[in-house]
Amino acid sequence: MRTTSNRVLDSREFPYTNEDPKLVAKLKEIAQGFSQLQQDRHFADCNLTQPLDPGTALSQVKRAEKIFLLLSVLRCFKWVGLAKRVCLR
Repeated sequence: MRTTSNRVLDSREFPYTNEDPKLVAKLKEIAQGFSQLQQDRHFADCNLTQPLDPGTALSQVKRAEKIFLLLSVLRCFKWVGLAKRVCLR
């Protein structure tokens, strides 16, 4: 998921020509959120030098909730064609 999210964020790979700018902004926000969550999870799994405090864990849960809310908003848009182009690359 992180690799796909990073590809979505790369304007050279996905220039989003003639796409709805609001839709593209939401898609990039989701991609950024997934990428950050994956990075945070990797840090929590592999870095034993710093304990994960409850506040940080809660903020990550809230970030995940926001991502899934954004996904539900995107379902209201006609974004199927854009999503297919992103997934097929």
